[in-house]
Amino acid sequence: MANKADGAGKLVLKPGVVCSFMANLCETQDRESFQFSQVICVGQELDNLGKAAEEIKDCDRIDFSNNGLQDVSSLKDLTRLTWLNLSNNKIKSMAVFATDDALPNLKWLDISNNKFNEWPAFKCPKLDNLNISGNKLEKVNEAWAGHPNLRILSASDNKFKSLAVFKNCPKL
Repeated sequence: MANKADGAGKLVLKPGVVCSFMANLCETQDRESFQFSQVICVGQELDNLGKAAEEIKDCDRIDFSNNGLQDVSSLKDLTRLTWLNLSNNKIKSMAVFATDDALPNLKWLDISNNKFNEWPAFKCPKLDNLNISGNKLEKVNEAWAGHPNLRILSASDNKFKSLAVFKNCPKL
């Protein structure tokens, strides 16, 4: 593939490269132009998002599953994002999901089979479907007080000693 770094076999997201993974051309909210609303970049050995977040800021659905991503903090400013698949990566920190202003419209999130070991204090006010399976989680961040809108939680293959941490999820 022309977008992969020479000899390394890994995808490098330089300016313009992410465009080849964009899909679903649709009208903008103001109905004056068109934009892509989805990014589908699955299994490309991607390990760094670089400045790609700037090019995909208007997307509402992103699939970066089955890559080698370690840091996804650059996604924090994607205010239109409603669906995000980060499963099967190497992400160690979920801090991006614990900030008050990050990802305000995110409803569906799959972060299964990654490398983080502590349940973060998720904010994402509209989140209603979350998959954290396969992370061997034991610890819950002290700042997490539940989630008012979380309806569906997949949490298999973790090491929670108690399910009491989920008592403040009234829609679960």
